[in-house]
Amino acid sequence: MDARSIGKVENFDSLTARNQRLAAGDPIRLRIRRSGGDLGEQIRFDSFEIPYQTSMRVLDALIYVAEHFAPDLAYRWFCGSKMCGTCAVRMNGREVLACWESVEPEMTLEPLRNLPVVRDLVVDRAPYEARVAAFEPWLVRNQEYAGFPEPLTHKEMKDASKALDCISCMACFSACPVIGLGSLTDFAGPAPLVQLAQTALDARNDPNKVAGALEHAGIFNCVSCYKCEEVCPAKIPIVSQVIEPLKAKTAALRPALAKHSLTFRAIIAARGRIDPTELVLRVQGLKAVLHVARAIKLLIAGKINPLRTLFKKRNGAATAARRVLRNEDIGQS
Repeated sequence: MDARSIGKVENFDSLTARNQRLAAGDPIRLRIRRSGGDLGEQIRFDSFEIPYQTSMRVLDALIYVAEHFAPDLAYRWFCGSKMCGTCAVRMNGREVLACWESVEPEMTLEPLRNLPVVRDLVVDRAPYEARVAAFEPWLVRNQEYAGFPEPLTHKEMKDASKALDCISCMACFSACPVIGLGSLTDFAGPAPLVQLAQTALDARNDPNKVAGALEHAGIFNCVSCYKCEEVCPAKIPIVSQVIEPLKAKTAALRPALAKHSLTFRAIIAARGRIDPTELVLRVQGLKAVLHVARAIKLLIAGKINPLRTLFKKRNGAATAARRVLRNEDIGQS
């Protein structure tokens, strides 16, 4: 069972259950966020009631509203069949594809987050596209093309091939809490990183080219919350098979960017457990000593133990940890 399915049966929230919840003609109540156009920056929610039609999608509901009540309603769609990704919106607080999501008896529809709103449910894709373009996501080969067919193993391409399923709907970009922090981090976001992964995780690409792109990804600001995977309509394992492999590649090509991760790993291998005190000291150096008040709070809370760090206390898991990490390195090589 994938992350998107957990609790759906128990909460009567599966696609089948939602389609069975309503009968033809039952009322669907919508609240749609409106802004832009004549409203300018002002935001309001307009309410509509429409009749349910068999297997009605969110997109069908929007089309009905536009045809019968609000001809000036702005929303975006192109293919209507889960291919172009342009119709993504937020329904009742979660990111969905309007062309694929079944309606609910009561719905609040809003534009995607973390992007400028052009009008109503239409967002400006330019910030996302600029981040992708900055990565220069194309292949630069060190070797001449070997001819056709070119031998590529599953192991070489398994992560890059998963990323190729992306339809650029930006649902993950909207759901990402780190992107929501704005300029506090330099995290590029899950959607641009999926586009980068299509070439950065390709064995044929020039490592120097990949390293240059990864320097601007801010990838270690990802908190692995899996919100991106929960909303991905293509069910791409964004964290486990895109972001984590990109982190590993960054650590290999630009170790200075992965100081925290590599130090964490080294402590586990040496001690069999993480030592927060040693981790902070090795990553921050003398800067950590200057924050005396914070250190006292951590000490009182039991988060750090200087004596354990001083005597380099280890446990019996160290040998097993080194073996696991060594096998992991062999598997990635």
